[in-house]
Amino acid sequence: MNSTKLAGILFVLSPFLFQSTLLAENFRARIVKVQGQVYVMNSEGEKRKPEKMQFLVNSDETVVTSKNSKAVLQFDDGAMSVLDQKSSLRVEQSGWLSQLGGKIYYVFRKVIGKQKPKKVRTKFATIGIRGTTFIVDADDNNQQVALQEGKLNIESPGDDYEIHKPADVADDFAAFKQQARQRQQALDDEFSNYKKDIGKEFVEYKKSFDLEANKVVSFNGSRVNETDLNKDWTSSFDGFADFSKDYIDAYKELDDFTDGNH
Repeated sequence: MNSTKLAGILFVLSPFLFQSTLLAENFRARIVKVQGQVYVMNSEGEKRKPEKMQFLVNSDETVVTSKNSKAVLQFDDGAMSVLDQKSSLRVEQSGWLSQLGGKIYYVFRKVIGKQKPKKVRTKFATIGIRGTTFIVDADDNNQQVALQEGKLNIESPGDDYEIHKPADVADDFAAFKQQARQRQQALDDEFSNYKKDIGKEFVEYKKSFDLEANKVVSFNGSRVNETDLNKDWTSSFDGFADFSKDYIDAYKELDDFTDGNH
């Protein structure tokens, strides 16, 4: 990356970087873009609108978006998020983020050196993050995590998850053939019955699991269903990225530049 391009990136991020230098001990995030009605609520329940220096968000404060409203946040530890309408995100003292409701898009930089992995907490999961782009939908009737890039570790806040995935038929068939060497003549019919017996999905019970890129998990109590990222989710990622385009582009280019120098 040449110096002109880097200068352009830093120009976009400079208000946040400058404030973080002056007030690093007093705030955790900065609201850099607002659409509609957005407010910040402190631990006593007192609300304020983000304006002038009050665009800064401290630990133990919650950013809330109203109907038809959105907000873009930059965090002091390298994360960015975009809150959709009717969403709320609290910044914890621990450095974690707690998504209290709504739909939020996250972009986290790659973890470098001895930095600890970041976490996002919801009612249904604690999400461990390493250099990822993902969406969490935490409405009462819709609890999902969609991962576009990177990897997530998802841990249950209670009992083990009952994880349902599409079965890998090719692997099942290879295993069945090995078990049925003496029945080659009736292999096709036997395998057809075998598939009916095991069903068309794989089920396992775990306290935590890894989610790979281009996958979506839906939560219904302890039951988790994993599917592929579809067109609707791709459209959601594109919509969030478009709303925060200048900041996301500069952020990712700075991440690439940093990564290329380590």
